[in-house]
Amino acid sequence: MMQWMRFFLLLIFLTASAQASDANHTASDKSIRFVVLGDMPYTDTEYALLEHPSGAIAAAIKTLDPPVLIHLGDFKQGRLSCSDALFKDHYRQIASLNPHKTVYTPGDNDWTDCDRFNLSARYDELERLNYLRQLFFHQDAHQLTQDIPGLIRQEGFIENALWKIDPVVFATLHIPGTNNGRKEILRSDIQQALDEADYRDQSNERWLQRLFAAAESAQAVVIAFQADIYNFNHNKPACSAGNRTDCDGYRMMRDLIKSKAAQFKKPVLVIHGDTQAYCLNQPYPGIPNLWRLNAPGDYKYIDASQIVFNPGNKDTPFTVTGLLDQKPAPAVCNDSLLGFSPYSPLTLEALLS
Repeated sequence: MMQWMRFFLLLIFLTASAQASDANHTASDKSIRFVVLGDMPYTDTEYALLEHPSGAIAAAIKTLDPPVLIHLGDFKQGRLSCSDALFKDHYRQIASLNPHKTVYTPGDNDWTDCDRFNLSARYDELERLNYLRQLFFHQDAHQLTQDIPGLIRQEGFIENALWKIDPVVFATLHIPGTNNGRKEILRSDIQQALDEADYRDQSNERWLQRLFAAAESAQAVVIAFQADIYNFNHNKPACSAGNRTDCDGYRMMRDLIKSKAAQFKKPVLVIHGDTQAYCLNQPYPGIPNLWRLNAPGDYKYIDASQIVFNPGNKDTPFTVTGLLDQKPAPAVCNDSLLGFSPYSPLTLEALLS
């Protein structure tokens, strides 16, 4: 009788162990997909593509029903004035694309460029930043993100977000173009604007540190922001207390991401917009686990990207395809004026905006 009991208990143990092993194997091999867009709409055609329910991009997002849509900022072209009414309309449109599962991070067109001389109505950029925060983050009361489980925001810097969709940890950082808000300060108090830039750098650094701490047991990390931090002047030093303007506003964050990715060793995907080159590549030959996606948009490639993370694919863990054209993202970053998508009505006026 005792022998049968031992055999029975051993059988239960082996069965449970096998089930646990299968569960762990399934979790570690789990792929996820999500959608990214940014630097649009800049034209009426692009606006129509994003308008729910009939716009082609809006319909494709609805059909896919991704667990998260990341908007990389620049929801308007730079030549349009940053009025309250315009901001509210774009908030409405963004909120309708993937209801309650959308994370937005600000771009330079959304606030730093609101003081330009070519605008019919010019604004203080810091005032627009405050309004943007109020509309998209405070007043929103988590409506954009309420169905993303476990999403948290950075204390004292509400636009930065962090969340996990197994087996990937995501974060957004507020890194806008215009040298990270350090140049062309035309209507705000310059010292206040530079203080804001310094505080933004400090907040982003703390949030990136927290991201990698939270990702210790994750299979991959995804970092999203607006500025193309890889399009930079190699001769400029990092910004510092002694040099706040004649400097590379992205060097500190670029170096920190590079260092953290090298330590992490598992796949890291940096996603940004800001420039016209649409591509997926590895920016550093010595860090093969770090990938960079320059997302479509900015007049040239008018589409959203579907991104799939497949932990079983060690060589290319991230695959990126267009929602509309279903083509893979190019591996070469092409800044030329050739190769536009069918929805790119590129004009001289568009190029100058």
